[in-house]
Amino acid sequence: MKKGRFILPILIITLLASAPVQAQSAPGISAYQFSDGVHPTFDATFENAKERDVEAFWRNELKSISVKVTNKKELIGAAARIPSASPDTLRILIAVDRPKGGLYTSAHIAFLSTAGYVGPDSPERELSGCTQWVQQRTVTLRQQFAQAALELGQRDLDRLQQDLDLLKREKDRAEKSLGKTQQRGEQAVRNKEELEKQVGGMDAAGANVKADTTSDPNEEKDRLKQLNKLRDKAARAAKTAQEMVKKTMDLQWAIQQNAKDQVSKQEAIDRQQTVVNGLKEKLQAIH
Repeated sequence: MKKGRFILPILIITLLASAPVQAQSAPGISAYQFSDGVHPTFDATFENAKERDVEAFWRNELKSISVKVTNKKELIGAAARIPSASPDTLRILIAVDRPKGGLYTSAHIAFLSTAGYVGPDSPERELSGCTQWVQQRTVTLRQQFAQAALELGQRDLDRLQQDLDLLKREKDRAEKSLGKTQQRGEQAVRNKEELEKQVGGMDAAGANVKADTTSDPNEEKDRLKQLNKLRDKAARAAKTAQEMVKKTMDLQWAIQQNAKDQVSKQEAIDRQQTVVNGLKEKLQAIH
């Protein structure tokens, strides 16, 4: 039979990983107040489980063995067959509840045979068969909850690892960009110095031209035009050098911050790995 899957909040996942392991799945025998009176029950408990999920599971189980299943005040499986418990059909009543603020959701399961409700004083076959039926399904449901918790915990771990991998790639890109930025800044400084030397040389040449009354006016115009171009290039080189200084500082800060983020992310990964390991142990302990 196809079982439902359960989505559990991260807080519940952490609680499941840190709580004591439920290694025993044998149902407890107690009594419960149903709509038609108090009957002996086989009680199965599920840690941090939603009532609707537990009820849906037991409803599906009843449908697989009953002629009819109703769900008014409690689940009732009519003409249910459990061969290991009785050659005749049984009437099965199931009530699911969880005390307000409680940690456990309980399924209270009562079996009505031709001899009456099955309890501690019932024939061995009825008592043993009903106990086994409840125990087997309790194990199955606990495994489903534990597996769902483990899968969610593993997804969280995978997401954290992906975040760390992204940080590492971003750091690599930033370091490569830093190297190129520093090279570009150094080249801009060299260009600026070289252009300023050329400007200085042309200024000196211009002074000599002004002193020479026989110089060609057109040559002076060309010299001034070239001089202005050199000054513009020198100014652009100086601006580029300044921009590269700022970009270098920004990249260095980003790399430092990235390194801190990587440390924090790795710590989160380590914590989540502990949670996942605990969830694996819980799943393995359910039997």
